[in-house]
Amino acid sequence: MERASSSLGPSDGGSSSSLSGTISAPRPQRCTLESLPAELIEKIFFHSLEINLPRASWHIARILSKPIIYKWLVRVAFSSSNTSSKHDFFTPDFLPPPLTYWAVSPSERTHLQTTILECRWCTLQLIRQCQQDYVKQIIRQKCKDLVFSDRDQQILDNIDQWFSRPMEFDLAVHGRRGSGDLVMKAKKKHTPAAPATTATSTAAETTPTAAPVTTFSDVRISFWIHFGAVQIGEPSPVSYEIDQFRLPCAPSLDERPRMPNKLLRPPWTAEKLEFLLLLSQEAWIDEDTHSSDRSHLVLRQLIRDRDYLTFEKLLYMNVVSKNYSYPQNWPVKTRHFRAAVKYARGRNDPFVRLLYHQRWHVLGERERDVKAEVLNNLDVSARRLNFE
Repeated sequence: MERASSSLGPSDGGSSSSLSGTISAPRPQRCTLESLPAELIEKIFFHSLEINLPRASWHIARILSKPIIYKWLVRVAFSSSNTSSKHDFFTPDFLPPPLTYWAVSPSERTHLQTTILECRWCTLQLIRQCQQDYVKQIIRQKCKDLVFSDRDQQILDNIDQWFSRPMEFDLAVHGRRGSGDLVMKAKKKHTPAAPATTATSTAAETTPTAAPVTTFSDVRISFWIHFGAVQIGEPSPVSYEIDQFRLPCAPSLDERPRMPNKLLRPPWTAEKLEFLLLLSQEAWIDEDTHSSDRSHLVLRQLIRDRDYLTFEKLLYMNVVSKNYSYPQNWPVKTRHFRAAVKYARGRNDPFVRLLYHQRWHVLGERERDVKAEVLNNLDVSARRLNFE
């Protein structure tokens, strides 16, 4: 005996689509957290800064997935903690309560940065926009008492034009920034408060006092466009990286975020390489300089994929490791020379040639066999081995 069908199908002469208009699936019941007003869910999120909270449900994700919330998170996570930012900078209109920058410890900020960088919504475009907003906040709050020339004031009023082309400026290709892409001179006005009048023996009479004297001091303002950095201080013939506003900025030299995996794998777009370059001296790729597993795998895969343009860009890039905060060249080991020779396409292979010209010093005296293979591919006389 055949079982009766629980629903009508096309072969029954009925139409399943005709039932869809009258019968709908029951809506899943929301949990207690989802039942709260959107404003309260946002407040809980800002207090906890639990970036994984939106992953709890689609309903919560829709409430928290707003561009302005992304910007607030970037500001609280990636703004620098320099001395000048401690006063009159994180205003409520820039970072609204209950978000509080100084309530987050350096270790918590490191974890927050690492988590945000892994998020899909954390893009280069978002960080660049946050840089512009950040610099405008510096101009509003820290330059309001400064007197600029008409030309410099016009530049400040149109600062967006400079930040629309960040790759045209100082990229710290040698691991250290210069004295600034845009340097201005300004005057800071100092007007002492008028002293209180001194009463004499006669109540109606007062002792006249000299009017307060207004003085001016010189101020230098330096901008680093690519790095979203600004420094305001006294003029100096030498540039020091002291009291700099910067976004993005690691919490400290000893506590840096981890470079996200999404920036270390193909497809290698121009946007991804720019993002990687921006973070290369703020986020670490490898735990230490000796076990450079992640950076090594990236170069090896580029050799196998024959992606020479990306390989060349990374080879010239300066990066930091978790236990060594000073920038150094992207790590290259003997295995990369072996891989370049193994996957070489004929004589004078471009990968072999680039490693030979840029990282030949990596090969030690005991690696004469690798040297011989490299020189053989480049048709270089083996006599060079006697001088290495």
